[in-house]
Amino acid sequence: MAKKQIVGILSDDRVVVFDKNGISRLCSRYYGEKNDDFLSLSLIEALYLTSLGWLVVKDSNGRLLSFEELYEYARNIEESLCIKYLVYKDLRNRGYTVKTGLKYGTDFRLYERGADIDKEHSVYLVKVFSEEKPCNISELTGFVRVAHSVRKKLLIAIVDADGDVVYYDMGFVRP
Repeated sequence: MAKKQIVGILSDDRVVVFDKNGISRLCSRYYGEKNDDFLSLSLIEALYLTSLGWLVVKDSNGRLLSFEELYEYARNIEESLCIKYLVYKDLRNRGYTVKTGLKYGTDFRLYERGADIDKEHSVYLVKVFSEEKPCNISELTGFVRVAHSVRKKLLIAIVDADGDVVYYDMGFVRP
């Protein structure tokens, strides 16, 4: 028997879930940020959960949004959100837990498969780039230094024009 879809309400750049059972299901798989009486999902998480059929998203008027409508809404908020979504989806499909990397200046923190993120630290920081937009080498060097200083590995995710993702493990080497 299929599980009941969780309902989320679109609120600016977040999707909020109030249903206690839905919060419990999503938290058990490390989605969102739990608050006292609701769960706040990023647009990327909401897109992914919508694509799986676990979540339906309503706008402030109570109208159900299709995946495509939510995707367009997200793209209008942040153009690079679309390539970040492709990386997020790929990593989640590979069994990793993916959380925001904002406090490290990266796109994501990545936990080993099966990790209890309440007790373990992330292993990787992930920075997403488009193949079509070159990155500055000094910017890349900065990400490597930050990752090294917080004892994490840096993965650079490059998304090509077809939406395929290639990962590069970047390290800090002392001469």
